[in-house]
Amino acid sequence: MTVMIHPAGWSTYDVQGGTLAEVAQHIAHMQEAAQTHWHPTYQVTQWGEGNHIVTTSVDVQIAVTMPHWAGASSRPQAEQDEWTRFIDALHGHEQGHIDLAHQYLEHADTLVQGTDEHTAAQQWQDNLNALQQASDSYDSSNDHGRNAGTTITLPDDASTNESESEATP
Repeated sequence: MTVMIHPAGWSTYDVQGGTLAEVAQHIAHMQEAAQTHWHPTYQVTQWGEGNHIVTTSVDVQIAVTMPHWAGASSRPQAEQDEWTRFIDALHGHEQGHIDLAHQYLEHADTLVQGTDEHTAAQQWQDNLNALQQASDSYDSSNDHGRNAGTTITLPDDASTNESESEATP
C-alpha cells in the first residue's frame, strides 16, 4: 500500500486594477479570491482471494490558485504592504485546505484494503465526501478566511471612500 501526496502546485491568475482600491473592488466581486482543489485517485495493485483488494496505490494531486497583482510594485509602499499581508493571509487559509486534504487522504489506501471493488469504491467516495464536508466546515468556521485576515484593508491615503473591501478565498 502506498499513498503519494504530491506537493501542492501553486499558480496565480492576474487581477486587474491600477490601485489597491481597484484591485480590492475586483476581488470583492469574485466568489472566491483563491481556490484549492485536490484530485485523488487509487489503483488496485494486487487482488487477493475472493476478489478482495490486497494492495493499492493512491495518488493525490493538489492545486492552489491565488491572485497576482502585477501592478503592486509600482504602488505606494502602504498599498504594497497591505497586498503582501493579504496574500500571506490568503496563503495561510489555503494551506488549511491542503492540511485537510493530507489528513483525509494520507491513509486512504487502508480504506480499501481487504474489501471488494464495490465496497472499496463506496468507502473511497465516503472519505472524499467527508473531506469536502470538513473543507466546507473549515470555510464556515472562519468565514472563508475573513476571520484570519483575508480582507484587503485600504491604507488611509487610498483613493476611495471605502476603508475595507472583502475578498473571499
